[in-house]
Amino acid sequence: MADKIYWIDSNGNEQQLSLHPNFSVLKGMNGRFMPPISFVEDEVPFQHGSRLRNVKVKARDVDIPLLIQADSEVNLRRKVRESLRMFNPLNGDGKLKSIAPDGSQRELTCRYSMGFEGLEDSDNKGYTWQTLVLVFRAFDPYWYDTSTNVKTFNTGETATFFPFFPLRLSSSTVFTDTTIDNQGDVEAWPEWIIKGPGENIYLRNLTTGQLLNLNISLAVGETATIVTKPFEKSIKKNDGTNLYGEQSEESSLWALREGKNNIRIEMSNATENSSVQLSYKNRYLGA
Repeated sequence: MADKIYWIDSNGNEQQLSLHPNFSVLKGMNGRFMPPISFVEDEVPFQHGSRLRNVKVKARDVDIPLLIQADSEVNLRRKVRESLRMFNPLNGDGKLKSIAPDGSQRELTCRYSMGFEGLEDSDNKGYTWQTLVLVFRAFDPYWYDTSTNVKTFNTGETATFFPFFPLRLSSSTVFTDTTIDNQGDVEAWPEWIIKGPGENIYLRNLTTGQLLNLNISLAVGETATIVTKPFEKSIKKNDGTNLYGEQSEESSLWALREGKNNIRIEMSNATENSSVQLSYKNRYLGA
């Protein structure tokens, strides 16, 4: 059974490409699995080979070959024009979604890059048909789960949030140890929502030795949202106040490494109204 491939445009409209009325997907897709890798290396004088400094995962292209068919030249042109609008990169980022034979779903954020220029030679175009290879550029090369892992910690009655176990925070100083299992291929970047009252917040990844300490005080009903994803990093209060400068010097907006992460959450002067929510999506090398 082949994967099902969908295009989700910048407005969230989702269409299965292989069942689209304007075109069909041909064999020969390329770029859906391992992204391109670059080695950062130094030449060593008078020594053979080189010294590896870093391994970098680069932006990727995904190629999708299409066949557009119609019952007349007029309808062929109409279908081409409608398809151009469907993939317009000026409208913003879209997503390719892949549903594997086992039912798992993953998404790749990308934009149309090239392929619709339309080479009109005898091998690629007839009166009622045209073939194209569309290229989608993913500046973030990783595929993401379509669902988000969420866990909420609070001081009241606990509830189960799959796949984590329910935990309870003490009312005086929030102090919780838990294990988060990142089942993706690479690190995952969490988002935190901290609801007051509470102050002097510590979010520790005991597995990597990293911590995030915010020297702030939240009143009842106030929240602080922490986004750790690269190029989107922010720490803001619910009224829009920028809290990024409230981190201690040793703080970092750390990631969940692949595999198990031992996490500790601390917050002083919490009550039954206080809570800490952790959410993230697994990331993968391929679809």
